Amino acid sequence: MVFLVLTIGGIAKAQNIPLRKKMTVRFSNVTLEEALNLLNADHTTPLSFDPAIIPSGKRFNRSFSDTPLALILEFLLAETGLSYKFLFREVIILPMEENKTTLNGRIVDAETGEDLIGASFYIESLKQGVNSNNYGFYSLTVPTEDYEILVSHVGYSSQRLKFSLQFPNHLQMIRLKKQVNKLEEIVVKAVQSPDSIAAKNPGQSLNWESLRNAPYYRGEADVIKALQMQNGIVGLTEGSSQMFIRGGNKDQNLILLDEAIVYNPAHLFGLTSIFNPDALKNIQTYTDAIPANFGGRLSSVIDARMADGDDKNFHIKGGISLLAARVSMEGPLVKEKGSFLFAARRSLSNVLSKDLELFDLKPAYHDFNFKVNYRFNTRDRIFFSSYIGRDKVRSQNGYFNRWGNQTATLRWNHIFTPRLFLNLSAIYSNYKNQLFINADSPAGMDKWITGIKDATVKGDFIFYHKPQSQFQFGFSSILHLFIPGEINREDQTSIPRARAAESAVYGSHRLFIGEKIRLLYGLRMGMFQNISTPKLFYFDEFYEPINYEEDVRGGYKRFFRLEPRFSFQYMLQPSSYLQFNYNRNYQYLQLVQNDELAFSSLESWIPSSPNLRPQQSDMFSLEYKKRLPFGSISLSGYYKKMQNQLEMIDHAQLIKNPAVEMLLRPGTSQAYGLEFMLSKDVGRFKGSLFYTWSRVFRQIDQINQGKRYPAGYDIPHVAKLSLGYQISDQLSVNSFFTYNNGRPVTFPIGYFLQKDVKVPIYPERNSARMPDFHRLDISMKWEPSLGNKTKKCWTSSFNIGLYNVYGRKNPLVYRLSQNNPEDLQFDQQIFSGRTLALSYNFKF
Repeated sequence: MVFLVLTIGGIAKAQNIPLRKKMTVRFSNVTLEEALNLLNADHTTPLSFDPAIIPSGKRFNRSFSDTPLALILEFLLAETGLSYKFLFREVIILPMEENKTTLNGRIVDAETGEDLIGASFYIESLKQGVNSNNYGFYSLTVPTEDYEILVSHVGYSSQRLKFSLQFPNHLQMIRLKKQVNKLEEIVVKAVQSPDSIAAKNPGQSLNWESLRNAPYYRGEADVIKALQMQNGIVGLTEGSSQMFIRGGNKDQNLILLDEAIVYNPAHLFGLTSIFNPDALKNIQTYTDAIPANFGGRLSSVIDARMADGDDKNFHIKGGISLLAARVSMEGPLVKEKGSFLFAARRSLSNVLSKDLELFDLKPAYHDFNFKVNYRFNTRDRIFFSSYIGRDKVRSQNGYFNRWGNQTATLRWNHIFTPRLFLNLSAIYSNYKNQLFINADSPAGMDKWITGIKDATVKGDFIFYHKPQSQFQFGFSSILHLFIPGEINREDQTSIPRARAAESAVYGSHRLFIGEKIRLLYGLRMGMFQNISTPKLFYFDEFYEPINYEEDVRGGYKRFFRLEPRFSFQYMLQPSSYLQFNYNRNYQYLQLVQNDELAFSSLESWIPSSPNLRPQQSDMFSLEYKKRLPFGSISLSGYYKKMQNQLEMIDHAQLIKNPAVEMLLRPGTSQAYGLEFMLSKDVGRFKGSLFYTWSRVFRQIDQINQGKRYPAGYDIPHVAKLSLGYQISDQLSVNSFFTYNNGRPVTFPIGYFLQKDVKVPIYPERNSARMPDFHRLDISMKWEPSLGNKTKKCWTSSFNIGLYNVYGRKNPLVYRLSQNNPEDLQFDQQIFSGRTLALSYNFKF
């Protein structure tokens, strides 16, 4: 509609000939409305207006002879705030456009030139503002006046800038300096901060620079572990990268690295993740108000962005911990126009040699991050980023597993006008897993291969209509290639490959109504087409698949779904708000995996098909949040109803089973919970307390006799406490404590012997629980002072800590013991006891 009006405005200038027509008319003590009616009645040119906008009171007494219509209208409309346009062969009276200026540009780090995501650009006098997008771009259209503008970002010193009346409509770069905290005498006083628009945006930005100081396993800082420290995110098992968010399963999280989908974010079975801490700039999480530009998952979005690299100076940084060693380089390609980043990381050998009692594993990994960007001019910029990661695990009994991720993203940023921004992306993602099996077989070792490969094209537009109104719209198209499981020998049974196309268009509108109400609503229209040849399965009398064949008669299966999104926020006070969210989401991909494996990279992704309908979720949430003088407090609740939730039947076999789809049964799931958060930051002390109460239940035909049962990730009570204290400018100490109920399991209640082997007898599904989980970690960070001259070119830090301070033995899994044929006993797998954490980081 905006483009249509602009186009019509241009046409009107070329078609204003009727306005030059000379006319003779006399006004005798008439109002403006009566004068316009006289012009409309006596002449051939139609004249339209809304009587509601016509001012009353003033009367006209004047005669015109052979005078152009344009001059007559200028006389009548003078000092009325009205103007006229010639559109669609008629003259339209409308309010005069206000003289406005569009303030737009980029907000960057003053030292490195890195774009700052989510920085606040705020005009206090108007109580209006905007946040920079994922590329640091901002745009705000306001009346042309003199303004003082507050620019701020977490971890950076705020700036107050003055813009004059003649501020031009072109890009302006604002550079923020990192905040330097000098410890002085602590004065406790309440400070009322200005209204922050950051609290009104969907999602939560993870303050990675602060969270890097938290205690981690063996001293290696990790994004996934940092996310598991947040409210509403459960890791389920110790040392795992799995995330169960607000009642969602582990495969219902959309994990992105520079917009590329990551299907397995784990290194070392989950001890750390693929996210190199030296290569990251920003991590944004969405757990309730999921924007319409994201789709394909039910529970959350984890949007990680790689750093662009310093466009001014060359740097080398890195570090070493008891888990891994890493190094990275960054610098300018062309100073202040382009930059590059390269990061490499490798695990240290035998990291699990003493951590797993039941298994003798020797894992290792390495990965690489690469990124370049270049600005051609003030309106065009390109980015290319790539990630390559590999894991391998060996054991003495011949077990060998190898897996990894590859991603590549090519992006183009273009600014059409000061109000219209475009990001166009071409993306590649590839996850592959190779498991070597049957090591002791006379025929030799087989290789079981699983994976998924994506090619994506997407475009995202942002139109900054008004300070109170912002539109976002775009499209995406993904071509999936699935390898659910295939053997490397032709005489062995494999799961047929599959292909699918997933496409969507979306639109959303962010609207501020007055100073109290904020709306964010949108619609995502998705289409998923399984373009594999449909399959027919045949079953025996016990409902076991015995054969399949390709159905050459059938066609492709297509699903078309609408996903509305809505968020309503009401500002109770400048420092508190109440927010309601509703999301409908569909997921067309399903992860098939044995949940009993505490550490496993064996994953099979399969698409929706004639046998499997897309998963569906309807989520409602309500949140109250208030900023305190030295922190914040929030209370939120949610309810989620999920359809077509898939569960594997008992004793299912994944490997060499072409009918894997028939091992899954659809059903419903309900999830609900309450979350509480309190954070305080006073002088040298900072801390946060999280508590979550939640439940997740499933009900699926042919599983648990059709009765409702707790999901395998149903954890009713979770508490997390983070505390930190800055002892001096160089020395700080941090701690993290977590407690949660044990996860549901199905323990056997008896057994019978068959050929001297114990065969367990199981009760209802998930009728028991593992012991409660709790752990305390502590760490200390020291940043030595090297003098003013040296400090400018070299910075370093040492971290030392203790993981699981009091040596809690939290079990991972239980296995039925075969040693004693008379009793029902279990072997217990413990991940790790008390473990030293040590790391060193540097930059120059």
